[in-house]
Amino acid sequence: MRSLRIPPDQIENVRTFLENQPGTERRSVSNALWSFTNGRTFFTLYPSGILLVQGEDVSYWVGRILEQIPVPEGSVAGCDEAGKGEIFGPLVLCCVLVRPESYREVLRTAPRDTKRMKREEVLRKAEELKPLVRARFVNISPRRFNTLLDTYGNVNRLMDEAYTKLVRRMKEEFSPRRIAIDAYSPRNPFEGEESVLFESKGEDRYPEISAAAILAKERYLRSLRKLEETFGIKIPGGSGREAKELARRLVETRKDIAPDLLKMNFVR
Repeated sequence: MRSLRIPPDQIENVRTFLENQPGTERRSVSNALWSFTNGRTFFTLYPSGILLVQGEDVSYWVGRILEQIPVPEGSVAGCDEAGKGEIFGPLVLCCVLVRPESYREVLRTAPRDTKRMKREEVLRKAEELKPLVRARFVNISPRRFNTLLDTYGNVNRLMDEAYTKLVRRMKEEFSPRRIAIDAYSPRNPFEGEESVLFESKGEDRYPEISAAAILAKERYLRSLRKLEETFGIKIPGGSGREAKELARRLVETRKDIAPDLLKMNFVR
């Protein structure tokens, strides 16, 4: 069994290719956009853009399907972040460069929404992606985040500045044909820059954004683990009740270390 990421603009192309193969029949699969089988191999596409290939001759069909997906004419970049909605840990921004020769291999890793992935899957996919992309990061520690938030007054404006620097670095180092960013704000800080796409739900549209999200999440998770080891505290993820209770307790009893562990805007 293998899974592939199919870009949205190529879903119809892949469907037509599979449907036209000799002996292929459509079948019904719950929660799938469509599914086909030739009696030996099964092809099922889900709304996430992940195509599951099962049965016999999987490697052969994976290769044939990837051949149907055009490779970008030049390098493309994608950017996303991790930690924005998490009480504890840093804010991590990541941009990745995907060169044409690596584009289909990135699709082969099946990058998808990190919110649907468990920790182990994030770490595994990050290792698969690292040899295929060039990644650049901005890692903002909780204490630095708290200081910057006092300056900017708004998380999105803070991120505007951080992304502007990161995008400039990507342009200077790699000159990608386009840079796609998963929109984190209604206001586009890159208005007028034709080569920079700032799109809502960009992670669903651009595999390079999904790749950046995975690498950002991996770095966030490893940073969180280091904080646990440094301060000897088990840190819950997210912004749920357990995380909020620990945050309030730290603010009340350990004001000396609270700013090193958590984003203070969650408890003000």
